[in-house]
Amino acid sequence: MDLTIYQLSANESEQACRELTLSLPEYFGIQEANERYAKGVRELITFGAKFNGIYVGLISLEMAFPNNANIYWMAVKKEYHGQGIGSSLLKCAETYCSEKQCTSMTVETLSPVEKDPNYIKTYIFYQGNGFEPLFELNTYGPDFKMVYLYKKLGEI
Repeated sequence: MDLTIYQLSANESEQACRELTLSLPEYFGIQEANERYAKGVRELITFGAKFNGIYVGLISLEMAFPNNANIYWMAVKKEYHGQGIGSSLLKCAETYCSEKQCTSMTVETLSPVEKDPNYIKTYIFYQGNGFEPLFELNTYGPDFKMVYLYKKLGEI
């Protein structure tokens, strides 16, 4: 597979995010949230994965604290799931974060207690890449329980 992963400009980040949200309605079905994500990635550190000139994955990082990077947004096109692209994006982000002296990464996703099959896969993906659950909250109201996961860097 001729996959290229590189840091994106603000415009590239927004374009890739928009393309990926459109291709994954089962994950990103709330238009207002998608618009917020597309604008949000412009301001953050974002890495994109391209295959044959097409964006197939993206990871965007918030660096709000010197020792932690939070995954603001991440996606891989459905037809490329299970091919190592998400793990490659994550490793690229972890390397970047380690170079910036970050000691940990965090991410928020829908809790497995919600029994959404897509987000159960997301949860398993993060666990398989060394993230551990910290706690659950109803961040977005009583309808959605979110789980917050943590990974200590240096264990790449």
